[in-house]
Amino acid sequence: MSVTIKIDHAHKCYGSNVMIEDLSVRIREGEFFTLLGPSCCGKTTLLRMSAGFNSIEGGDFYFNDTRINDIDPSKRRIMVFQNDAIFPHLTVRDNVMFGLKHQSKKMDKAEMLRQTEKFMQLMHIEEYADRKPERLSGGQQQRVALARALVIQPDVLLIDEPLSNLDAKLRVEMRETIRSIQRNVGITTVYVTHDQEEAMAVSDRIAVMNLGEIQQIGTPQAIYQRPANLFVASFIGRTNLLGGEIRMENGAAKLSVAGGYAVPVTTLLPEEQKDQKAVVSVRPEEFIIARDGEGISATVQSSTFLGLNMHYFLKLDDGTEVQVIQEAELDSSLPDAAKIRLQMKQNKINLFCEDGSRNLVCGVINDNVRQEA
Repeated sequence: MSVTIKIDHAHKCYGSNVMIEDLSVRIREGEFFTLLGPSCCGKTTLLRMSAGFNSIEGGDFYFNDTRINDIDPSKRRIMVFQNDAIFPHLTVRDNVMFGLKHQSKKMDKAEMLRQTEKFMQLMHIEEYADRKPERLSGGQQQRVALARALVIQPDVLLIDEPLSNLDAKLRVEMRETIRSIQRNVGITTVYVTHDQEEAMAVSDRIAVMNLGEIQQIGTPQAIYQRPANLFVASFIGRTNLLGGEIRMENGAAKLSVAGGYAVPVTTLLPEEQKDQKAVVSVRPEEFIIARDGEGISATVQSSTFLGLNMHYFLKLDDGTEVQVIQEAELDSSLPDAAKIRLQMKQNKINLFCEDGSRNLVCGVINDNVRQEA
């Protein structure tokens, strides 16, 4: 059965180097929960603390109501999925069955075979049951490893950067497979990656981490559309950053950017409705290109045709470089050196305080435990 995971005030250090200072998080039963962040941000460290592979210098880790800090890793009812966790001398069937043979609670051979066949079918590898791994593609080997991890039906599945060694096509295929099987089995899954697109594709919720701290927890859509701070906005997807000023005029807020282009702002939090400087975050798809009229003056530097979209690289009159993505239309691409105007989808842009520590607009969702306290 799946479990909820509760981590309270986790602390981890290596000598005098503090990797995680004070981290708390709640992971729901049956959830696909992703720890996302740059290298050395603490995501793998937290995963290994949950698995029992790293010591815990402080804090409490719970599976449901059971504190697991001092429970031996082999008794935590977890499975850590590894890319290379298959034996080259065993067939696919024997690899998948391996965990069942070595469980503390032995099952009879007929039941082992039944469970093995079930999970080979789930992973669509039953036709390779009698093959050795050397006769399988990289993606097929990944499926064998995943079937072997799941066949023992652990309470928690921990997955650390599983797709890093695969080519682009196989990565997409395997992330879809992992997500589909996780939904089918309903197991609580903690997934570690530094790949934003991968995290967005598979997760129920994402915890964005930096320097051992959780910056924001939310659904992929919530984090992308309303990042809690400038780090999250810059790390998730692409964004253009512009300097701006908010001015209150007759009780209404106006945002001025790039040399005086001003637009009304109706999304400001009530407490932020005051004169102040701001950092403006505009996703490439949140710009609107106009040939003339009002807008930010810009010049086309280059463009790339990407099938569905045109990707433009522009330079504003003040020298700022921005990226814009627009739906491609027949024979309508802008030539290099073309002068255009940029407008913004005002309700979609995000505004941050001058130091980038908080979003000034309504609609930010953050399930971070420390912010709820």
